Amino acid sequence: MRQIPSMTALLAFEASLRHLSFTRAGEELGRTQGAISRQIALLEKELGVRLFIRDHAKLRPTPAARTYGSQIAGLLARLEGLSNELRSHGEIGGVLHLAILPTFGTRWLIPRMPSFGRAHPDVSIQLTTKMGVFDFDSVALDAAIHHGSAQWPGATLEPLMKEEIIVVCTPSIAAELREPSDLLNERLLRVESRPGAWEAWFRAMQVRGARWPEGPLFDSHLMSIQAAVSGLGVAQLPSFLVQDELRRGELVEPFPDKALAGELGYYLAYPAWNRELPALKAFRSWLSAELCDPGASQPPNPDPTQNH
Repeated sequence: MRQIPSMTALLAFEASLRHLSFTRAGEELGRTQGAISRQIALLEKELGVRLFIRDHAKLRPTPAARTYGSQIAGLLARLEGLSNELRSHGEIGGVLHLAILPTFGTRWLIPRMPSFGRAHPDVSIQLTTKMGVFDFDSVALDAAIHHGSAQWPGATLEPLMKEEIIVVCTPSIAAELREPSDLLNERLLRVESRPGAWEAWFRAMQVRGARWPEGPLFDSHLMSIQAAVSGLGVAQLPSFLVQDELRRGELVEPFPDKALAGELGYYLAYPAWNRELPALKAFRSWLSAELCDPGASQPPNPDPTQNH
């Protein structure tokens, strides 16, 4: 017989390790604090290893628990993925749990979602905001939109688009600009995720020794877009994020021939075991078609009021 602990005990252990609380683990699993504690005690007895140290009100995992837990979380996530794939085997529909970047989701993906709904009415997409690279073994997510370099350990990456970085501002500010060095007299809007963007732009424009008063710093491109529209300063943004503002004339490019090719790109990331998940296959196919014809299903004026 296989010497494998019960699934009930493993689920109790994994939840307790994440929450560092038997009470919160019980709330997640629909069990009492005492039931979770008993499952942990049974697991410790079966394994012959102490997993948690009860220190008054605190629950501290042992080194053995951390090592064991990192592997168990991945196995449970993989088992869930395989089970979901089996449930939906041969079906057209299903649910796709997708992590998105806030600004990309709000400005590009969500305005196009009605098209996906019409093409795949049996597929439901549940969107979650999540930044940066994470471990698919330890989260209940099927795929993610990734911005950065083509690196994500343990995941397959499919390229979506590269960036074109442009300078934008209101027409009144643009009227005062003749050449790139004129920007040294303007308030330059900055985004936390790209701290060296303006230095790189001035270097590419061969503006030497550029010095300027630091403008406002925002934690998202979305805020930077709204600040630029409000006339707070000059922004440097991926072109696909501001097409509506440019079309409406709220923003203009003072230097339309000075766009830069971004070094980073956007990717669809997913673990290999989800590759044949019907909902993901439908989404990948639709996404590919959208990128080949990016204006096909985009509404003329998506709501601009919503973070890369």
